[in-house]
Amino acid sequence: MLQENVVVEVERRHETGKNASNRLRARDMIPAVIYGGGREMEALSLAVPRKALLGLFRKGLHQNAVFLLSLKGTDQKRHVMVRDVNIHPVSREMLHVDFVRVLLDRKLKVKVPVEITGTAIGVKMGGMLGVVSHELHVECLPTDIPAAIPVDVTNLDAGQTIRVADLTVDPKLRLLDRPEAVVAHIVTHRAEEAVPGAEAAAAPATAEPEVAKKGKKEEEGAAKAAPAKAAAPAKAEKKEKK
Repeated sequence: MLQENVVVEVERRHETGKNASNRLRARDMIPAVIYGGGREMEALSLAVPRKALLGLFRKGLHQNAVFLLSLKGTDQKRHVMVRDVNIHPVSREMLHVDFVRVLLDRKLKVKVPVEITGTAIGVKMGGMLGVVSHELHVECLPTDIPAAIPVDVTNLDAGQTIRVADLTVDPKLRLLDRPEAVVAHIVTHRAEEAVPGAEAAAAPATAEPEVAKKGKKEEEGAAKAAPAKAAAPAKAEKKEKK
């Protein structure tokens, strides 16, 4: 998504390291780096106003958006994308930002979110829509990057699947995911209920017969021992008679 009207002014950063970065953050500036754009282009350390970055993120321009970085004090401008943002795990404050240079005449490989549209027939019949691929890998020119790839599931019935090969996208885009990769499918309640049954059927059923056999042997042993115990009082009675 090309955003020619979005320009972020940055400063060249000459000091690096933890202490220098902390001093920048105290000035409400975020340490950053820019790289890419060809072997002849060197990486540069930059400082970006925190408020400018927050403005980008609030507009949703941190993912696949191509905008301009302007170097303060010069007429240099570059098309860039946000490649990575380092966030503090506790305070959730921005610690560092990576920018990558973008050449408008060179194709990029990016991840584009999937946008599910419509209500599936299978859902109306009581099934459940399962989205397997929430993002797809795409190759295209920076000016042709879409905000999302729409996937219409209206005609998706129970047991049916939409794969990457089934998608129709703009000819300017090339899908890089495997054609057989599943994007979405309909799961029925019957299929869900079959899982516990299958597990029960697969479980070994040898324990119960063994317990039964053991119990039977104990009962037989007890039955044999019973006459022997009963015979003892009979002998005692004969002795008393004598």
